[in-house]
Amino acid sequence: MKKYEGKLIVTLNEGGYMITISNPEKYSVGILLRLSNEKVEDLKRYGESGSITNQKDLLLNFCKENKLKIYDIYSDDGESGAFYDRPEFKRMIKDIDLGNVNLVVVKDLSRFGRVASGIDEYIEEYFQLKGVRFIAVNENLDSKTSANFFDDIKFRAFFNEWFLRDCSKKTRDGKHNKALQGKVMTTYPKYGYLKDSNNKNHYVPNEETAPIVTNIFNELKCGTLPSVIANKLNQEKVPTPAESVGNVRYRKAKEIKRKWNKDTIIRIARDKTYLGYVINGKRKKLSYKSKKIMLTKEEDYIVVKNKHEPLIDKETFDIVKNLIDSRKHTRIYKYDFLLKGLIECAECGKKLSVISIKHKSGNVVQYLRCNTYASNVKLKVCTPHSNNCEKLTNIIIETIISRLLKYKKEEEYYLIAKNIKDKMTFNKNLIPDQIELLKSRLEIQNKKINQIYEDKLNGVINQEDFERMYKLIIDKKEEIKKSIEALSHKKEYTPKEIDLRKIVKEFINDKKITREMLVSLIDKITVSEDKEIKIYYKFNLSN
Repeated sequence: MKKYEGKLIVTLNEGGYMITISNPEKYSVGILLRLSNEKVEDLKRYGESGSITNQKDLLLNFCKENKLKIYDIYSDDGESGAFYDRPEFKRMIKDIDLGNVNLVVVKDLSRFGRVASGIDEYIEEYFQLKGVRFIAVNENLDSKTSANFFDDIKFRAFFNEWFLRDCSKKTRDGKHNKALQGKVMTTYPKYGYLKDSNNKNHYVPNEETAPIVTNIFNELKCGTLPSVIANKLNQEKVPTPAESVGNVRYRKAKEIKRKWNKDTIIRIARDKTYLGYVINGKRKKLSYKSKKIMLTKEEDYIVVKNKHEPLIDKETFDIVKNLIDSRKHTRIYKYDFLLKGLIECAECGKKLSVISIKHKSGNVVQYLRCNTYASNVKLKVCTPHSNNCEKLTNIIIETIISRLLKYKKEEEYYLIAKNIKDKMTFNKNLIPDQIELLKSRLEIQNKKINQIYEDKLNGVINQEDFERMYKLIIDKKEEIKKSIEALSHKKEYTPKEIDLRKIVKEFINDKKITREMLVSLIDKITVSEDKEIKIYYKFNLSN
């Protein structure tokens, strides 16, 4: 068994601890520590004792006084108590599953977590099933000896969650007030600026990158294309905005180093920060219980003018904006692009798009291309594709017709289509009964868990057998839950009736091929760099 070998603190709390362990040799302790990012709020409520170091000292002393063996310490520093997917918390749960920890010790319940639903799930259910004892030292809570333990933790969990909700509201209100005052609240400064050393909420021009921004606007004002400016910056090996401000933390080890591109130039050209504006409120969090971030509409942004030195004037900004907007256009095809949305690049899986190229003869020919490759040729993130759209479409249609001619007789298509429809209808009608059956099986598994837990408490089965049986039941429950979820999706899905007989007949008789016919029959089509074509049908019609 692994044992924590850290240094124990000699000084004990005055008067010792109210909780004592009568049989310490039975336990392998997991010490759980946590301090959220909102350290100021934590320390206001808990004082210096709320720090990770002081939490650890307190719990080490408790274990020393009660002669408990420490298996490991799990320290989630900078993690919110609103979530239970914290790295160290998950590691502790894994050790509990492996049987390495059977006593969890925390300073107080809020260090375990602040959301009541998690307290119910882990302390009231999971720990009980696993035979894990739980102690909150400062609150004198002990799942084995405390009277009204579960009532106490419910009461404390309610107030802990209220505190979290209150802190979240105060934080949100504080950020909103700062936004209204025009304070900069971004982690990284905008390209072309630095955060003022005397005021982190204020921008000052960056002597190295500010001239680059100004030059970009001046070139765009003179009519230079964004792609030309991007290529020039790449040739001069100018660091990208992400590299300049240090925002590269999410880049993977083998990820291709990013380059300047036209989108980066356009993004800079549209940013009103360079007019001296501070723009906040572009994103918002759904709730204190969720990590999801939503983008807000532009009209809901909080914009405050004249908050720092502008890098360009309003006239230049408006001219550049109008020039960029004037280049927007909607491509009009001279004929219906039948394969749109169906045809993909075999190398990267992205949809192929059409571009029009005017030849010297004056003819305009449309070609299919891979956007992944075309967006930045020099990066070579995919391979080049050049396929005449009209010729490729004809080849694909001929291939489909040729394959259909090899299939069964026309009357047999009708039988296939009818069988598909009947089978879908029959299966859909069975789904509600199948879900109810699975739910009853799920309830049986829950009863089994309760039964084996009682058997363990009564000494009918030992801990090892309990762990083995518990794991089998939990695995079975997860399997049933996934089946219920899959059936629920099928129940909501209503398949479109497909007249396969009619489609095949139209293809074979060489009538006008429509997108509806293609979409009904084809799942996707892939084209590789060496022009290899693969057609994936929605139905297995081969002999």
